Amino acid sequence: MKKTVKNILAAIAVMAMPTAGVAQEKVECSVSADIISHYIWRGQDLGSFSVQPTANVSWQGLSLGFFGSTGFSPDDTKEIDVTLGVQRWGVNIGVTDYWISGVEKNDRYLYFDEMKGAHKLEANLGYSCKYFSLQAYTFFWGKDLKINGEKAYSTFVELTVPFSLGGVDWKLRGGMTPFESAGYTEPMGTEGVAATMVKANYDYAEGPACVEAALRATKMVDVGFSKLPIFAEFNVNPYLQTTNVIFGLTLGVF
Repeated sequence: MKKTVKNILAAIAVMAMPTAGVAQEKVECSVSADIISHYIWRGQDLGSFSVQPTANVSWQGLSLGFFGSTGFSPDDTKEIDVTLGVQRWGVNIGVTDYWISGVEKNDRYLYFDEMKGAHKLEANLGYSCKYFSLQAYTFFWGKDLKINGEKAYSTFVELTVPFSLGGVDWKLRGGMTPFESAGYTEPMGTEGVAATMVKANYDYAEGPACVEAALRATKMVDVGFSKLPIFAEFNVNPYLQTTNVIFGLTLGVF
C-alpha cells in the first residue's frame, strides 16, 4: 500500500512542477454548498435530503479539495472526502480519502486501519476538454473486498458530455464498472428455506455493467442580489433497474 501511495504522489508531484517560462498562477479558492433532494453516487442510493459543502484550494494545477455530506437527521450517515490532485494539459490525476460513518463499528475519523476502519483510498485518472470528460476511479486501500474475500479494486469509469440548449446547461453522464466490485451477502429470510439462502449485494455490479446513466440540467436563476444555480437530474441505474429524479441548488459559489 505504501508503495502504491508513493507512486501516485510522485506522479502528482511531477505533473505539479511549474512549466518553464510560464508565470506562476495565484492561489485560487472556492467554497460552495449543494442542497439536494436525494443523494445518488455512481448509481448507488446513499440517502435522501442532504447538505453537501465543498471547499477547494488550487495553485499551478495542484489542488486540495474537501467534500462533505450529511442529512437532516442526527442518525443520517455522514461523509467526508479529501482529494489531492493535479491537472495539466487536460490530464488529471489524484487520490481521494473517503470516510463514511456507520459502515464499520470503529468509525472514528482518526482511526486508520485498512480492514477495520472507515477510511478508503481511491486513485483517479482522467482527461477533460470542453467537449467531454473521461474519468476512471479505482479503490486501492481500505475494506474493498469481493464476496469471496479477495481484494476487489472496485473501479468506476465515467464519461460526461456537456452541452447548452434553450438557455440551460446540460450534462449527459454515463458510468460503468469493468469487472466485479466489492460486495457482501445477507440472509434472504428468517424462516424455512429462505433462512438458508443468501442474497449477494455489490457496490457497483457482479461483473462488467452500466451502473449509471444520467441527464442533468442546470439553470442560473436571478434572485435579485445574485444568480443561483438550480439543477434537476434524471438518474438511472440500468444494472439495479432503479430510477431517481433529483432536485438541488448550489449556494455561495465564489
